Amino acid sequence: MTESEDERTRSAADLPLDLPARMRERQDALATDRTTLQECRTRVLHLIQEINEVFVPVQPPQIVGLMALTDSVGYQAHAALEEKLIDALAVIPPQLHATRSAQADVIAATIEAALLKLSVVRARAHRALYGHALPGDPRATVARAVTAAHAKLKERQRAQDAEMQKLDRQIDEYESMLSLVDGRDGSFAQVVKDMARVKQETEECRKDLRRLGWTED
Repeated sequence: MTESEDERTRSAADLPLDLPARMRERQDALATDRTTLQECRTRVLHLIQEINEVFVPVQPPQIVGLMALTDSVGYQAHAALEEKLIDALAVIPPQLHATRSAQADVIAATIEAALLKLSVVRARAHRALYGHALPGDPRATVARAVTAAHAKLKERQRAQDAEMQKLDRQIDEYESMLSLVDGRDGSFAQVVKDMARVKQETEECRKDLRRLGWTED
C-alpha cells in the first residue's frame, strides 16, 4: 500500500470523527448564506417597490406571492436540513463508538489467545527439553544431567574459593616478608643501618687501638 493510499485510508477512517465539526461548519455556512439571501431579497423587494411606485400604482400580487413562497420553501429546507444534522450528530458517534469498542474487544481477545498459545508452546518445549531420557535408562533425563552438572559446578566453585583463600594467605605472608624491605623506614633498612654503624664503630675502635700501639697480633 502506497503512502497516498494510507493517507486516503486514514482520512476515510477519521471522516466519522470529523463529521460533527464539518456539520457545524456547514450549518454556519448555511446560516451565513441565508443571511445573505435575506439581504438580497430585501434589496430586490425594495427595488420592486420603487419600480411599482414609478410605473405601476399597485404592486402585482404575483410578485408578493412569489416572495412569500420563496421564504416558505427556504425556511422549510433549512429546518429539514437542521433536523437531519441533529439526527446525524445523535446517531453516528454512538455507532462509531460501539464499532471501536467491538474492535478493541476483538484485539484484546486475540492478544490473550496468543499469550495462552505462547504459554502452551513454552510448557511443551520445557517438557521436550528437560524430560528427554535415554532409551536404555528412563531415569537418565536431561533434568537429572543438568542437576548433576550444577552440583559439579558448585563443588568446583567451592574448591576455587578454598584455593583463593589459600592464595590470599600466601600473599599476606609474602607481603609481611616484603614489609622488611619496604624503604628507609622498613625493618630490613634498619638492620642495614645498624650493621653499618657497628662496622664504623669497629673501624674507629681499631684506629684508636693502633694509635695506642695495638699491632693486631
